[in-house]
Amino acid sequence: MSGKFLFAGALALTLAACAGTGTGSGATRATKVQPEMSNKGLANLQLAQNYLASGKLDVAMDRAQRAMRSDPGSADVQVVMGMIRQTLNDSARAGEHFAQAAKLAPDTGHVLNAYGAWLCERQRYDEADQVFSRAVLDPFYEAKAQAYYNAGRCSMLGGQYGRAEPALRKGLDIEPENALLLEQMARLQFRQGDFLGARAFFQRRESVAEVGAELLDLAIAIEEGAGDRAAAERYRNRLRTNYPDYTPTASKESPQS
Repeated sequence: MSGKFLFAGALALTLAACAGTGTGSGATRATKVQPEMSNKGLANLQLAQNYLASGKLDVAMDRAQRAMRSDPGSADVQVVMGMIRQTLNDSARAGEHFAQAAKLAPDTGHVLNAYGAWLCERQRYDEADQVFSRAVLDPFYEAKAQAYYNAGRCSMLGGQYGRAEPALRKGLDIEPENALLLEQMARLQFRQGDFLGARAFFQRRESVAEVGAELLDLAIAIEEGAGDRAAAERYRNRLRTNYPDYTPTASKESPQS
């Protein structure tokens, strides 16, 4: 299944909000979620995330470790450490950091979202679903659509299509033009054999952003499933014209029998 779990962007927003002077809405949010970080710890943590984003993992690790020394009780530090370890393909140690973050901030949405994503990558689907369900209960979590997307995608990976659909629809209730949510709904409807529903979500997805080769390939399968050979051929021609070197990297998704 294409796509990745989402959480880094939400953490960046949270860190930016926590960087206030102590009088703005960001500071209010920070004190309600977890203890406010020291200025030194926050500066190092923001640098760590910036270096992580630019691929400078050794410097990112150094800055994150400095933040951990000054603010050992910060869940955000643990999340960034987990992100760095994950990028280094050290999934086991990444999980230790994500789990510790969840212990430090057991009701904080972006922390639980990151932990849930890690659990799902380890194929611990039921545990992940419970963690995502807790994440969206955080009234201060501003990126709930990400958690709903992650929950839906995770359930799809675990073959729990009936559980995936409510999560994805709740995400779309929040962000009806979210391209990733629309794509996942199109894939979900296709897998369940609802070709007309898949077509509707694909068309909505196509209306909000450009579609790539994988999505055009999905559109071909949807139209073939719906029995519209002419539409399938139109998408096939687009795929050949726009992506002449495209070769599917995995077997094509197929509807549930």
